[in-house]
Amino acid sequence: MKRSAWVVAVLLASATSARAQVVEPPPRPPTPFDRGKLGLTGGGGTQTNLGYRYFVVGVGVGYFVLDGLEVGLGALHQFGDGPSISQLSPSLRYVAQPLVGRSPLIPYTGVFYRHWFIGSAFADVDTVGARAGLLYVSGQFVLGLGVVVERTVSTCDADCVQVYPDFTISLSL
Repeated sequence: MKRSAWVVAVLLASATSARAQVVEPPPRPPTPFDRGKLGLTGGGGTQTNLGYRYFVVGVGVGYFVLDGLEVGLGALHQFGDGPSISQLSPSLRYVAQPLVGRSPLIPYTGVFYRHWFIGSAFADVDTVGARAGLLYVSGQFVLGLGVVVERTVSTCDADCVQVYPDFTISLSL
């Protein structure tokens, strides 16, 4: 009897040891859209507004509060011969972060509000908008193309809805 009890004990110990050796999947590699990631943006260019030519400089910051969910704030200023024009824009964007590494194209969607501070005799302008598109992610490099629909919600005489492309080129550090 002692011998059979010994065999049962050895079998139970080896079964317990086999369960302890279950291999867990490797951790998911980090993505540019993980919770806690911070993004900084900047840009410049030229634009015509109110019949005047302007040089535009803008900056922004985004923070992923959850995996794939970014809260952002952007600002820009337009320098030129016309009235002073500045903009402040809070935004919210969702990137389908679980698809990174599983699909070559990652969908995104977002919403924003913009307040345009216009100097001189012009009234300030408020707009709301939405954006959607696809991102290509290769390591830390992100390239994207989408569409933006922006609607003027303050006084608007003509062209109250604008549709334009949304380009993304970024490097995540």
